[in-house]
Amino acid sequence: MAGRTVILRGSPRRGGNSDALADMFRSRAEALGAVVTDVPLAELQYNGCINLFHCKTGGETCGQVDDLTPVLDDISRADVLVLASPVYFTSLSGQLKLAIDRFFSFFVPDYTTNPEKSRLGSGRHLVFLQSQGEPEERYGDLMQSFEASFTGLGFDRQHLVRACGVRARGDVTGQAACQARCAKVARDIYG
Repeated sequence: MAGRTVILRGSPRRGGNSDALADMFRSRAEALGAVVTDVPLAELQYNGCINLFHCKTGGETCGQVDDLTPVLDDISRADVLVLASPVYFTSLSGQLKLAIDRFFSFFVPDYTTNPEKSRLGSGRHLVFLQSQGEPEERYGDLMQSFEASFTGLGFDRQHLVRACGVRARGDVTGQAACQARCAKVARDIYG
């Protein structure tokens, strides 16, 4: 059973719809026994990957030391990683994308040829919480473009909760389908 969970909140706006999705998921996960580390990325000072290659040539962790360093350490020990983001300019928020770029440090040095690509092992869960103001036809599942990389990192059990048509703060709380989907994903992982 999965238990250790890290939530990365990618919105630069506290209390928005992706935060509400994260709150929904967190409450369900904790009710099922998960231990949750909750990280609002907008409150941290960090860079994306700057190609130091320390993680491939000199060590097993990212060579940068900043506010994201302990978060990466938490992720390395987590069973479940939750990424929450609004759609900003047709993609993930910049805050979340910068953090994801640092996940490069989780790949082993010879990841392009090694069948065991990740330092993290396998069997982990990735939950992506996507909120967007536009209808369902727009943007699709943004995580599709990251699927192979996350699978290679050991997050081979992937789950999506997508809230569409949520523009005003709190709109997502009125979507019973999102609440039900958060509850189902949490049961599937922790139940």
